[in-house]
Amino acid sequence: MKITGLLILILLGLAGCFSANNVTESPVDLRSYRRIYVESSRNDSNHLDELLAHELQRLGYEASAGVRTMMPTNTQLVLSYESQWTWDFQTYLIQLDVTMRDVSTEKNMGKGMVFHSGVVHKSPEKMVAELLAPYFGPKRAKK
Repeated sequence: MKITGLLILILLGLAGCFSANNVTESPVDLRSYRRIYVESSRNDSNHLDELLAHELQRLGYEASAGVRTMMPTNTQLVLSYESQWTWDFQTYLIQLDVTMRDVSTEKNMGKGMVFHSGVVHKSPEKMVAELLAPYFGPKRAKK
């Protein structure tokens, strides 16, 4: 009986180290948009707007970031985001949500979310790349 109780305690302790990966996306292909503006979040002190814009530039898009009032007039798509950070002996990004809107119509063109938790977490740069790839990365051949 004592061994069973000890095993249960060990399993419960390990449950806190659980790591989950989750990327969700809308089935919208946004590769036709070339000029994208990342709207800075008021709550972001980690410069995720710059990371998002840099990743879009790496993927071949004209991208910049800042407050909405500084958006270039030729922008085609606005990307806004919300982030959730947590602390577990260090601060790290646990969830990133993005919303993409067409500038001319204000129509919501897609939403995406990436979530990583647990001891094995990813850097914000890797999470941004993982989140944007399905929308803006090279098309993958269907199997």
